[in-house]
Amino acid sequence: MAACRQRSCWSQLPRDLLSCIAQHLDSRLHVLRFRAVCSSWRASAPLPPKSPSLPKQLHFRGNYPTRKRIPSFLISRMNVYRIRRPGFEAVSDQKFWFIKVEETRQPNKFNVLSPFSRHPIKNVPPSFPKELNLLSFCVEETVTAFSIRQRREDPDTEVNDYNPLIRKITLASDFVSSNSAVAISRGNLCRITSDGNDNQWYKFDSNIKFRDIANFNGKLFTVDLYGSILSVRDENTFSLEEIRSPLDQTASECERYFVESGGHLYLVVRDLYICSDRVYYHRKIDGFIKETGDDPVPVKFRVYKRIPCSGDEQNEYDWVEVTDLGDQVFFVSTDCSFSFSTQDSKGCHGNRIIYVDEITDIEHLENKERYEEDDDNNELWHLKNGKVGLFNLADQSSGSLVLFPEYLAMFWPPPTWLMGDQASSSS
Repeated sequence: MAACRQRSCWSQLPRDLLSCIAQHLDSRLHVLRFRAVCSSWRASAPLPPKSPSLPKQLHFRGNYPTRKRIPSFLISRMNVYRIRRPGFEAVSDQKFWFIKVEETRQPNKFNVLSPFSRHPIKNVPPSFPKELNLLSFCVEETVTAFSIRQRREDPDTEVNDYNPLIRKITLASDFVSSNSAVAISRGNLCRITSDGNDNQWYKFDSNIKFRDIANFNGKLFTVDLYGSILSVRDENTFSLEEIRSPLDQTASECERYFVESGGHLYLVVRDLYICSDRVYYHRKIDGFIKETGDDPVPVKFRVYKRIPCSGDEQNEYDWVEVTDLGDQVFFVSTDCSFSFSTQDSKGCHGNRIIYVDEITDIEHLENKERYEEDDDNNELWHLKNGKVGLFNLADQSSGSLVLFPEYLAMFWPPPTWLMGDQASSSS
């Protein structure tokens, strides 16, 4: 009876108070969960708009009329969610699970992906929920990323091919008005614009090889192979401005990733200078190649944080190296990067970096082998082949993620508490 009175009290909160609360919700997911409580809460908060309008299909005109027709591309939104097991009470061994979903052209239909991969998972377990009740689980949006896939010739198919020439894509800060996106293709920074049926693909200086792009606080940042950080000075002309010379004293060719955490922008560098005699950058494939050999490549990461710069009239911000991430774990890959807290996770500690190894074996390249799509029946490709690792920033140790079951359980396989009838209620 007391529980009933409590629920009734929550449902009878003044509408102006509910409206005020709804205005402070900072994501579409939070608004949907707020509306799901009861009819009075739903009436106090309108449905959040879906903006920008994605997925978007693009057709590019070829320069040579005799050449085979250029296939179309589909730009879609991807979200990585952290799902907490049922029950909202604070416990010391709270269980989390991360999943990445990608929008399709069919309303309310999504592809399920592992955070490690760009390929949709084939043969998802039959007990995997088709829908999630937002009141049964705590679902947090960790990061939003974007994909660009090449459409197959059959217009009716929803299965698209990932374009390996595109390293990463993000939307321009004024996407709603300009319909612009920025992509790294073969190491080149490109601007994609869409104006009705007239789509254009502009390439920046091809002599610079870029490794990552980020849209942080409405401003686009990019970093090149040698660590120079640039920003888009004017989105009308998309002119680039260097805001930081190479962070590395050696200015060597390294993998670099932007990560947003706690309202700050970080740059994570995988230092390949320590193994430069065994690993080298291959411009044609825009990636790093490992010479043949069974010995593991040494792993080292460095992290830099963007902070306000005092006493410098020319530069508002500077980048400083940090060695302690607190309870945060950084996840980095060419596809998407994000951070999460381990504060309530038993057996897991922060100041770690989970990474997808981007180094390709030279034999794999020479044999022209293709990466397999992720298949749950044969374990996820990146896990099966030891391409996901964990690096301890404190003691500089590293190892395959499968050697750390507490961390691995956050990503695969799906936990038992997520499967079954309790998760299949409509949201």
